[in-house]
Amino acid sequence: MSAPFDFSAWQSRAFGQSTDLNLTSTVKLPEYSHKVGVNGGWVNDDGSVTVESRGGKIAGGHDGIAYFYTRLDPDKQSFRLRARVKAVNYGRLGTEDSPQQCGFGIMARDSLGLPRRDPFDPAFQELPAPSNMVFVGVLAGNRQENLPEVVCRRGVANIHDLVGVELTQRPIPQALPVKTGGDGVLMELGRDQRGFYARVETADGALGEPVYPDGAGVNLLQQMDPDNLYVGFFASRNAQAQFEDVELEITDYTPPQVLPELWRPANHNVTPKLFLRSGTRCSTPDYILTFHGNKSGLVYVSRDGEDLGTVELLDRHPANMNLKLLEGDNVLKCVYDFPSGSLTETFTVTYLPCEFRTDEVYASPQGTEDAQGTAQSPLSLTAALARVGQGGTVYLLDGVYTEKLLLGPEHSGALDAVKTVMPAPGAKVLFRDACLTSTANFWHIYGLEFMGKRSDLMGSFNVVERCEFHHCDETGLLLGNGTPDGFQFAWPCYNLIKDCLSYGNRDKRNMNADGFAPKLGVGPGNVFEGCISHGNVDDGFDLYNKVEKGPNAPVTLRNCVAYNNGIWVDPDDPDHVILGGGGGNGFKLGGEGMPVGHVVENCVAFKNAMAGFSDNFNPGALRLTGCVSVDNEQQNFIIRDNPISRPRGVYRSNISIRTAPSIWKDSVTGDADKTNRFN
Repeated sequence: MSAPFDFSAWQSRAFGQSTDLNLTSTVKLPEYSHKVGVNGGWVNDDGSVTVESRGGKIAGGHDGIAYFYTRLDPDKQSFRLRARVKAVNYGRLGTEDSPQQCGFGIMARDSLGLPRRDPFDPAFQELPAPSNMVFVGVLAGNRQENLPEVVCRRGVANIHDLVGVELTQRPIPQALPVKTGGDGVLMELGRDQRGFYARVETADGALGEPVYPDGAGVNLLQQMDPDNLYVGFFASRNAQAQFEDVELEITDYTPPQVLPELWRPANHNVTPKLFLRSGTRCSTPDYILTFHGNKSGLVYVSRDGEDLGTVELLDRHPANMNLKLLEGDNVLKCVYDFPSGSLTETFTVTYLPCEFRTDEVYASPQGTEDAQGTAQSPLSLTAALARVGQGGTVYLLDGVYTEKLLLGPEHSGALDAVKTVMPAPGAKVLFRDACLTSTANFWHIYGLEFMGKRSDLMGSFNVVERCEFHHCDETGLLLGNGTPDGFQFAWPCYNLIKDCLSYGNRDKRNMNADGFAPKLGVGPGNVFEGCISHGNVDDGFDLYNKVEKGPNAPVTLRNCVAYNNGIWVDPDDPDHVILGGGGGNGFKLGGEGMPVGHVVENCVAFKNAMAGFSDNFNPGALRLTGCVSVDNEQQNFIIRDNPISRPRGVYRSNISIRTAPSIWKDSVTGDADKTNRFN
C-alpha cells in the first residue's frame, strides 16, 4: 500500500471578486443559505482533497476562486500534477443550471490575489484577481455531461490594465465527461520543455495525448510573479470538486536559451479614428455628410480629385458638410489632419434616385418591395428603411411585425437630418418575436412595442422614446457591446433612452435578462431618462463591465424607476413565480472592479430581490443625488469600501425607507453628508 500524499507544503486560499459574502444571488435559495460564503480547500481523512466555492468566478480577464495549492520555482522546477477529478456539485444548488464562470479542475497560475477578509465584512468588496493561467477541467458546462477542456489566459502584465486579455477554451479529444456524482475522470496538468500541457482520461482508461494550448509557452506563468509558480486544485462559482489519487512529480528544469515571446494585447485607447456617422445609401442627391473623430483637426474631402470642401472637427464632436451626390457610387477620399499626424479614409456613398416621396414613407406587415410607400400603397419594412431620405420619417401602419427593425450604418441619418421611425397616427405597432437591432446613427425611434426578443442599440446619436420591451428571452434593451476592446470612443455614444418601459424579461437560465442594460462597451454621453424597469428575472438597470474590454464611459440615469426585479411572474399563470439566480438589483452600477463614475439622479428603487442601488464592485466615483430606495430584499443602498476607490463617490439627498425591520443595513462609502437618510 502506497504512503498517503504529503500535503504539508500545500495551502488553501480564497481570493478575488465574489468570494465575499456579497454574491448571495447564486445560493439564495433558502434551503442552501448555510452555504453562502463557503470557499476553501481541505484534505479529507482518506487523503483526497475537496475544494468548494460558493461565489467567485472564472472570467475573461480575472478570477475569484477557492484554491488549494503549492508553490514551485519556475526557473528550476517543472511539474506533472495528476488526480482523479470528481464533480460533487456543479452549479447553483437545488437547480438544474450551470452558471457561466462556474468551474473546477487542476490549475497553474503566476499570481494569487489577497486572501479574502476574515472575518467577513458585508460592506467590503473583494476585487478582481487577474493572472495568466492554464487549467484542465470543466468550465460552464452541462451538469449531466461536463466535458473537460484546457483553458488558458494570457496577456496579463498589469492588474490595472487588462484590456484585450485573452481567455481561450480548447476541447480535449476523446476526453471522458466528469458526470456530477460520478466516479470522476483522471486528469493531468504539467509543464515540459515545450510548454504547458493537459491530459485527460479516455474511454480505454488511459490518459490521452498531451494537449498544448496556443500561447502556453514555458514562460507564460512568469509575468505577474516571475519567481513563483502556483500549482493546485480550484473551484469557482458554486462548484464543489473532489481530487483523489493525487500525484505530483517535480522535475529539474533549465530554461531554454531563447524564451518564447510573451503575447501582449493591442492597445486601442489612443488610436486616432475617423467615423462616417451619416449613411452610405441615399435616395436623393442632397446629402449631409457627418464626421466624428477623436482628435481635433480638419477633414479634407474630395471625389475623383475634385475638392468638395473641408470639415473642422473638435475632439469627439460630430460636424457636417453639405454635398451634391452623383448618381451611383460616390467615392469620397477624406484626409484627416490633426496635430500629431494624419490619416486617410475612403468612404463610398451610393445615390439611387427614387421617383416616390422619401421624406414620408409608409410601411406595413403586408407591404411589398415595389409599392409607392404611401398609406394606401405601403412598402415592406425593409424597403421603407432603404428608401427614407435624410431627415425623413418611416410611418408604420397598424399590425404585428415579425420582421426585426434592422438598422445598419447605411441607414444612418445625419447631425442636422435625423431619421424617424414611428407608428402612423392612430396605429398600434407590435414587433412580436422580432426586435430592434441597430448599428445606425441619428435615428429617433418612437412609440414602438417589442416583445419576445432582446433589442440591441449599438449605434450613436440616437433617441429611443416611449418604447416598450417586454417578455423577451433575454434583456429588454441592451445598449453597448462596443468594439474594439479598449476603444471607448468607438462604442455606442450620445444616445438618449427616454420614457421607455421594460418588463417581464426572462432568459432560459433565469440569470441574465435585465430590463435595460447599458453594458459591455458603452461610450460617452449616454442617458436614460424617465425609464421604468420591473419584473425582470435579473436586474432592472445593469451597467456591467468586463475588465478585458475596458471600462464603460459614465452613464447618466435620471428620473428612472426599478421595482420587483429578480422576481419573474408568468403572465399566463400568476401563481408561477421564478426567483432569478443571477441578480435582482434595481440599479446595478458597474462591475469587475472597473472604476466608472456613473451619475444617478432622482431615481427610485423598491421591492427588488437584491439591493436597490448597488455598486456591484465598481470602485469609481459614483454620484447619487435625490434617489429613494424602499423595502428591497437586501440593502437599499450598498456602495462598498474597497482598496482602490479614489476619488470617493458623492452622495446627496438620498433616502432609504423600511416599512418593516430588516437584517440588511445600508452601507455607503464616500462623501455622504447629512442630507442623506440611510438605514
